[in-house]
Amino acid sequence: MNILLIEDHDFQRQVLATQLAHLIDPTQDQIHSAANGVDALALMATYQPQLLFCDLNMPQMDGISFLGHLAEQQFTGAIIITSALDAEVLNSVNKMCKNYGLNLLGTLVKPMHLEQLKHLLAIANNIQPTSTMIPLQQDINEQDIIEAFDAGYLTPYYQPIVSLKTGEWVASEALIRFIHPDHGIVPAIKFIRQLANLGKDSHLALLIINHIVNHQTILGGRKVAVNISANTLVERSFINNVLALHHQYPQLHHWLYFELTEYDIFESAGQALEAAARLGMHGFNLSIDDFGTGYSSLKQLDILPFKSLKLDIGFVQAMPTNYTSKVIIETCLSLAQRLNLTTIAEGVEDITLWLKLQTMGCELAQGYFISPPLPFSQIPIWHTQWQQRSRQLLNNSSHKEITNKIQPV
Repeated sequence: MNILLIEDHDFQRQVLATQLAHLIDPTQDQIHSAANGVDALALMATYQPQLLFCDLNMPQMDGISFLGHLAEQQFTGAIIITSALDAEVLNSVNKMCKNYGLNLLGTLVKPMHLEQLKHLLAIANNIQPTSTMIPLQQDINEQDIIEAFDAGYLTPYYQPIVSLKTGEWVASEALIRFIHPDHGIVPAIKFIRQLANLGKDSHLALLIINHIVNHQTILGGRKVAVNISANTLVERSFINNVLALHHQYPQLHHWLYFELTEYDIFESAGQALEAAARLGMHGFNLSIDDFGTGYSSLKQLDILPFKSLKLDIGFVQAMPTNYTSKVIIETCLSLAQRLNLTTIAEGVEDITLWLKLQTMGCELAQGYFISPPLPFSQIPIWHTQWQQRSRQLLNNSSHKEITNKIQPV
């Protein structure tokens, strides 16, 4: 694996390089360094890193601007932020990377802890591509989207959702990946918006639903969250197609549920209620995503019969260092409990967040501490390893004992 360290402080750069040298395989891995974003971009003209360690506060070009340049270049490698900045800044950068489609694995807060470094390095080794791809230079256009559907380039990955109380794998979220034979994984920012502009949202949701149906042997009847937009929900032909599949597969409502992002606004509450009622009549559930981040949260809860809500990743990850985020999460959990809604925390990346959410009474969790999004073929391997790790969690194992036994899938 090719690793690039971007850090302006000489001593800190040497410390991180020394720590990594003890964790990598010197016969297969190599480390290069740069003092700022300008030097890093120049180095990347000839050196193709698969993993970046990026500081944020640097001279000439800071790390935030550098990440923006990476997004423009469709960088598909893994990124780990190293910074001593406050949680609000890190939270903003996290959201920026998510919207840019960058593969941010997590943040190493200075001073760095070796166990957390080992954990993130294990994740990076797990997800690094097995072949060298030529980055996609041009924008995705309408014909590319059509060909992607026809050629099967769009495929769901599944991120497991587990119980914080029992450790049991109870559900998953389906996340679409555009895997091009020549260019590798195309960043989501390059195609999701175009796909929506072409009115292909419902086509994508049906593709995912059929994938879920065809892989029940591996998914084992556990529910899968299918993300849909407000426009897709109120599209009568989409509901008709879902109900036709339900007639063909009577257990379909036990195999999936629909997750709507809170940012989506319904032009007509009547149409939304019609769609929700038709789905609900056949046992399908609705969940609200990114809860607490928009202006319409409470109104949407009042209009539609949601059964669960997902706590926004930004608030979840900022909890340990940001009092406001902690209070927001506590308030959302209290509201969900009074409304009898299941709560799901996303972005759980370490044992600290796991234990915190557990004591706060959150029911379910997903995130890289549990598993990255996986192709369906890797799920059985992950599940076997997770069963061992979850037993350690339930036995109140120490942070060191748990992280030491993380094995790449």
